[in-house]
Amino acid sequence: MNKLIPSLMERLEDFGGLSRQGVIATSRWAQEHHLPSRSQQILWLIPASVMIGTGVAALSAAGLGVAPFDVLLSAIERRTPLSFGQAAWAVSAVLFAVAAVLGARPTARSALYIVLNGFTIDVARSLIVSPDDLVVRIVLAMAGAVVLATGVATVVYHAAAGGSFESIMRAAEQHGRRPIRVRTILEISFLAIGVAAGGSFGPMTVVMAVSMGPAIGLGLQIFADHRAGRSQRLGGVEVA
Repeated sequence: MNKLIPSLMERLEDFGGLSRQGVIATSRWAQEHHLPSRSQQILWLIPASVMIGTGVAALSAAGLGVAPFDVLLSAIERRTPLSFGQAAWAVSAVLFAVAAVLGARPTARSALYIVLNGFTIDVARSLIVSPDDLVVRIVLAMAGAVVLATGVATVVYHAAAGGSFESIMRAAEQHGRRPIRVRTILEISFLAIGVAAGGSFGPMTVVMAVSMGPAIGLGLQIFADHRAGRSQRLGGVEVA
């Protein structure tokens, strides 16, 4: 058992993340491509947040389990007067506060990203009706997963913002800790607490945990290929 836990941790560290927060933090940590201007980064927040909010809301409405990080948010929604989006604000605020105390203050873009995410999740959830038919629920859940992954890939590739996990990872690095290991511990802990608190855990939670990293990797590759092709069409001119 003493050897099993470290081995499991190492595999999860190499996986890229179980949730959108983990994937955003890890992917942005490693990205090495040309970044758009700050104004363009902020503009990308809008469509990305709409996609993420819609994806999370669709998974929630399908009732087959939400992404690992969102299991805790769904538990908070069930046990408190807070909505799903407000729970996201509250949890992110706590993580940002911890990171700030440790010396890594969140950026204005990060704060805007969290605000837009919470708002769009609640708006989309109010518009999506939970279906009764199992086949429709499965289709809705899979569509939500695709939209969510697309939104996260958009955030990562265009450096539109960094989530709260990224701030914690940056603080961990400043204190001599392995950022990826801190991210892994956060993801496992949040998922465990969410499940224990009665959050929306189900088959889609497992699907999202297994597929989130590879899906975002595919999305980033599509963005990179598109940019490379566009650069070639423009005669080698650097594009944002």
